[in-house]
Amino acid sequence: MPTVRSNDADIYYEEAGSGDAILFAHGAGGNAAIWFEQVAEFADRYRCVTFDHRVFARSPADPTTISTPQFCDDALAILDALDIERAHLVGQSMGGFTCLRLLLDHPDRVASLTLSCTSGGLPNPDPSPAMRGLTSSSGRATSGVIGTMSARTAQDPVRLQLYEAINAFNTGFSWEYLRGLRGPDLADLAAIVCPVLFISGAEDPLFPSDLLASYVPHFPNARLEIVSDAGHSPYFEQPQAFNTVLQTFIESAS
Repeated sequence: MPTVRSNDADIYYEEAGSGDAILFAHGAGGNAAIWFEQVAEFADRYRCVTFDHRVFARSPADPTTISTPQFCDDALAILDALDIERAHLVGQSMGGFTCLRLLLDHPDRVASLTLSCTSGGLPNPDPSPAMRGLTSSSGRATSGVIGTMSARTAQDPVRLQLYEAINAFNTGFSWEYLRGLRGPDLADLAAIVCPVLFISGAEDPLFPSDLLASYVPHFPNARLEIVSDAGHSPYFEQPQAFNTVLQTFIESAS
């Protein structure tokens, strides 16, 4: 089982394909396995790297070590272990905290940044009721995240069951571990040079499209794309549309 040692934890990762590297960072409802439809799409022309954040699935760790800087260091350790000098970063929800921090701390290692349904930890003075409810919950159940998916996804019991099955690997995780995650200030974004893409699910109640749109002007080179019939997980709910948007962006940034 491929792992890299980072601050007393063995961080599990997978890689597939060759070419320019894409590092996929999952959200709190997933792990490396959740990116199966992106790896299948991109591995014929890109080097796709996925991993389990510490405490998730195959990366057991002391939950007190969870922090945005530590997530960043873990991701950087994977890039170093694989001799990847620069990568396109794709962060979903919680994974956006990891990726934005990595871009700010190590801009020379990042070719582009995609933030999917996430603020990346940027200030959000008025969290939605759905967000407040999710972050105040305990345990590791996916019921809260399942409830953030679109009306169309909610009518697909097979896909919902698959999401639950992948999440079940996160036996060491609890939502309470994420309450201390912090992100950068808006003023920190002015120095970012690489292109940035926000992807929003049109029905996402956690990070609504108008919230993500409010961050775009703070980046020197950023834009927003909205995926229809998707809630908080467009990469999983509408993978074909998500992959098309991501492919166009990465090609333009390469």
